[in-house]
Amino acid sequence: MDSTHGDRIRELLERATDAATVIAPFIRVDALRSLLDVVPPAAHFRCVTRWLPRDVAAGASDPKILDLLEKRGNFSLSLADRLHAKLYIVGDRCLAGSANVTLAGLGESRDESNIEILVETTTDDLALTNALEKISQVERPATREIAEAVGRLAEQLAAVSSGSFETGKSWFPCSWHPEDAYPLYANPPKGYVVRATRLLLTDLATSNLQPGLREPQFGAAIRSLLSEIPVAEQILDSDKDMLLTRADCATYLQTHTTDDLTVNDLWRAFVNWMAFFFPDQVIKQDITEVALRRAQSLNT
Repeated sequence: MDSTHGDRIRELLERATDAATVIAPFIRVDALRSLLDVVPPAAHFRCVTRWLPRDVAAGASDPKILDLLEKRGNFSLSLADRLHAKLYIVGDRCLAGSANVTLAGLGESRDESNIEILVETTTDDLALTNALEKISQVERPATREIAEAVGRLAEQLAAVSSGSFETGKSWFPCSWHPEDAYPLYANPPKGYVVRATRLLLTDLATSNLQPGLREPQFGAAIRSLLSEIPVAEQILDSDKDMLLTRADCATYLQTHTTDDLTVNDLWRAFVNWMAFFFPDQVIKQDITEVALRRAQSLNT
């Protein structure tokens, strides 16, 4: 029987004396356990991965690996939100390629496995050195609080995706209460929630923001998402005073309506989010209907 990528990785990891490193964006408990079984207990096990709500909801990533690592002990677990590299390192030896720590990635799935590649190199390789340096600059500890928060957001995303939300859609807020976004992001509730909270959880889950951001970072990330909305660009990029109304945006808003959300619902949500996260650029204008005003000076 041909050896699998998992066999090659285990052959490397079992040679660890001081330390073993596994870096991959997608890590599942069952696959990680098969690797940990061969790592000598005295060797420190370093793991770097990413936990984004969309990945967790899809089953590609699993925050429960923290439980497995805590049971083992002698480990470090960190997150790098833009991680794509797959690296397995012991001493100066490294396997680098496309194989994630999933049974399909290791070539050991009972179903069809992925077509992957792992190339052996050394830690002297300049490309590897550069990648490890970039990872070290952005990684942050994976805490129990982050694991629980991203798990709850993923559960919400999975529930939404099984309903009317299409995961391929661009992000657009549907809640009227952006002022509650960061507290809910930092500590998503468990169990039953009222509709207003559920809508806001939906906004947070579908934003696919990395867990554990501080409030200023969270605000910057939301502003970035809002600025990518075409009707937001229309007002943010204007260099003169202007008024944006629901009628101006009706065609675009119609593409985001659902059985439960009308054009008017979405317009009010959009106005509130824009006014809350861009207070120095736009204001909520109450005329015959709610609107957004882009003003050169908001002190007038």
